[in-house]
Amino acid sequence: MIVRIVGEGQWEVPESELGDLNVIDAKVEKAVDDADQSALTAALTELVNRVRTHGEPVSEATVTDSDLIIPDISSTIDEITVWLDENVSRDGLIPG
Repeated sequence: MIVRIVGEGQWEVPESELGDLNVIDAKVEKAVDDADQSALTAALTELVNRVRTHGEPVSEATVTDSDLIIPDISSTIDEITVWLDENVSRDGLIPG
């Protein structure tokens, strides 16, 4: 699957990573629910690092749609709240 990290570009990540990404996504949602900015930053950092570690960068010359979009690690609770509210499936950042 193709994952875009906002401000960094796209990464090709194996589908087998989806479960682990969802575990981290739950931490993002909890941090937002708890209004805990430091926990949110830690969870977003973990999510981005997981994509970087287990994915391969997609060349900037390649034009392809992203399956998932992950916010920048500096995102605020308010920004992520809007992001989550716009997700009609209510699955967090990572569907499933």
